[in-house]
Amino acid sequence: MKRFNKSVRYLIMLLSAVVLNSCIDVHDTFKSKMLVSGKGEKIYINTLNWGMTNDYKYTVVTKNSTLLKDRKDTISGIKGLDPFIYKFSGDTLTIFFQKGNRVDVKEEFKTIQLNYIPLDNKNYMKLLSDTRVNKNGCHLVSE
Repeated sequence: MKRFNKSVRYLIMLLSAVVLNSCIDVHDTFKSKMLVSGKGEKIYINTLNWGMTNDYKYTVVTKNSTLLKDRKDTISGIKGLDPFIYKFSGDTLTIFFQKGNRVDVKEEFKTIQLNYIPLDNKNYMKLLSDTRVNKNGCHLVSE
């Protein structure tokens, strides 16, 4: 009887795992935001999320609209769920990020200037809060 109960338990666990695995349709989530300079140069802020709850993320600022579409492209990406907040005005992309994080755009652009502003935690959280309620013209990477 004990052997039967053990076998039944294993069978139930195996069937449960199969059913749960078939019910969960996990796909990578790719998003791309195009920014255009006054002179027509296009750059993209691409993000790739994956995981059961999309809790893994890479972001890249690039001239390539499909870069980061696959996880094999993450070498030039910036890791983190909210790696930075940005504001695009005129021909300047301003990137706000928490001190201690590494935000470095690898590509160079012809007409778009990059401005990096590291913020301490208190100021970053204030900016994040204001950005979420559209108070400051900034955008979250996750939008």
